[in-house]
Amino acid sequence: MNEPDNNWAREQFEILDGGWARLMAVVDAVGLEGLEQPLTPAWTIKEMLAHLAFWEETSVPVIQVIHRGGPSLPVELWYGGTDLELLPNAPWPHADIHNEREARWARSRSAAEVLERLKQARQKLKTILATVTDEESRGEIGGQWSGEAVCQHVDHHLAQIKSIAATTPRST
Repeated sequence: MNEPDNNWAREQFEILDGGWARLMAVVDAVGLEGLEQPLTPAWTIKEMLAHLAFWEETSVPVIQVIHRGGPSLPVELWYGGTDLELLPNAPWPHADIHNEREARWARSRSAAEVLERLKQARQKLKTILATVTDEESRGEIGGQWSGEAVCQHVDHHLAQIKSIAATTPRST
């Protein structure tokens, strides 16, 4: 993977790497079995990790197609789930529809598989962010779409996960 050559992208990498380290510390604390625990009334930790993976994966078509005007990308080039459940030419669904689908996807997968998808999604995100120019970072990619929000997404959910880790002894 190429290292970014602009300050904005380097800053996003620092945010991503810091968030990843904090997330992995919590995952280590609860263990793979602990990822099956409820995080909210709607999600387990594992399901929330699939949610994170999806939104990181989605950064690839958002940047390449929407912001750069490139050709549509086949889903299999960026999506790590099994089926986006979208009809051809259908409008992009509300975020809750995506979140529900990714939670369903995660329920039938092992925690290790969900973590692997998140790891691959993180690499896709970092690969596309490394290509963002200074000019792009001052435009919609750094602003309206807010690549920064995607990079801070793990930290947004981390407090919830840490509260579970604090009350869950890891099984050996």
